[in-house]
Amino acid sequence: MIEIFFYENGVQRAKISDLKNIKNKQLWIDITDISEEEKELIQKTFELHPLTAEDLFNSNIRVKVEEFPHYLFCVFYGITSLESIEMVELDYIIGDNFLITNHKKDIESYNKLKNDEEKLSELFEKGNIFLFHKFLDKEVDNYFPALEKIDDLIETIEEEIIKKPKPELLSRTLNLKRQIVEIKKITLPQREKISFLAKNDYKFISKNAIPYFRDIYDHSIKVSDSIDNYRESVGNTFDAYMYAVSNSINEVMKVLSIIATIALPLTVISGIYGTNFTNLPGSSFIYGFWLMIFIMILLSVSMILYLKKRKWF
Repeated sequence: MIEIFFYENGVQRAKISDLKNIKNKQLWIDITDISEEEKELIQKTFELHPLTAEDLFNSNIRVKVEEFPHYLFCVFYGITSLESIEMVELDYIIGDNFLITNHKKDIESYNKLKNDEEKLSELFEKGNIFLFHKFLDKEVDNYFPALEKIDDLIETIEEEIIKKPKPELLSRTLNLKRQIVEIKKITLPQREKISFLAKNDYKFISKNAIPYFRDIYDHSIKVSDSIDNYRESVGNTFDAYMYAVSNSINEVMKVLSIIATIALPLTVISGIYGTNFTNLPGSSFIYGFWLMIFIMILLSVSMILYLKKRKWF
């Protein structure tokens, strides 16, 4: 689906059929889930390189900033954290008088701006590079709520591990670790590419806009550093889980050892008097059985008191 906005005495919408007539005006073209026909139309109208058109149509393209004679092509990734954390590919083509945005799903920040005509008009007046800055800045800032969610998940898992380590906690920890690694794979090269926008000289980025891209670069550094911290935290959470499980196993082994230690002399006594010899000390005594039971109880109580004194339990 293609939505076209152009600026002429205010923000106006246009149809696809009007694209050729307004291509020289200041444009924002937003594409959601691009089709083959739409790809060919955009490629022909704006003289896109075939590889650029191919990247628009395909998914999971690496983060990149590529300069062409007529435009600057950028691929970055945003993040969603409504139900589950998910990376969202965002394509941008910046020309002298146009900005093309491409994505597979609806983007909340884009939809808000479409409904805010005053803000959109203000950005058009500044230039389409500031429109691009607005989108990129918002998507980078969206990482922070997602990272806060990861932080909350780590704290929750740690609290549950302290209470009682369960097998599902290990699964949740490993899934969280996998998510953090996936985010890191995106944020590290993305930080580098954003630095290109802030430091390199591109003819489609005005000098007035460079300080704003430096601000985005600062935010991307903060995101990347936070990811490193959370990766270390989730590693510590995994270690805490393994320690808690090991400690739990040790407690079980301690109890079993205490039971075995107490049962050992009782087993020896019952084993001796369970033999088939005719003459055993006390075997003819009328209360011999109860005496043996009394001695076994006395031994058990004595050993329990001794072990408790030694603080075995």
